[in-house]
Amino acid sequence: MDDSQLEPRGLARLFPFSWLAVAGSQPRTRPQRPISFTPSRVEPIPPPPSPQRTERPSAAAGLARFGVWVLVAAGWLVFAAWWGIVLRRESFAALGFALGVLASIVVVCAIGMTLWTRHNMRIARNGKRGHSSLVIPMRWERDALGRPIELPPQAVATRAADVRVVMRDGVKVYVASEVKP
Repeated sequence: MDDSQLEPRGLARLFPFSWLAVAGSQPRTRPQRPISFTPSRVEPIPPPPSPQRTERPSAAAGLARFGVWVLVAAGWLVFAAWWGIVLRRESFAALGFALGVLASIVVVCAIGMTLWTRHNMRIARNGKRGHSSLVIPMRWERDALGRPIELPPQAVATRAADVRVVMRDGVKVYVASEVKP
């Protein structure tokens, strides 16, 4: 049976990450470095040309822009007027308390960020970065669902124009097409 005859599984469509929790499957591993990639077969797409303004905006556009600035200024005036009302109703003691709370929050955050940065710099200076995660060697005997894998020789697979994946008797077979000259 090749891949054209396979139907997508209902659960795979609903839960695209369900392969993570398949019982009995081998864990995914990292590939050996360096990974050789084939060059792209498509020419790069050039960036679009930058728009050039040759005409001046119309009078209606200028009037609309002025109207927007008037609305923005009016909004800021309303904002300042309401703060004036709030400040007249509150005592200076309440205002001083609020500013003290804000200042203490800023100081605590600055001290916390400084300590965290120094902690990270000390870890970097001691050279202990990245030692907590282990390098997992890649195993090519089975896929993430536990199915056996049959690979073509590396010399053929790296020079093939096309590699297709098909299922044959429960084995995932990578079939390399003709080798490029």
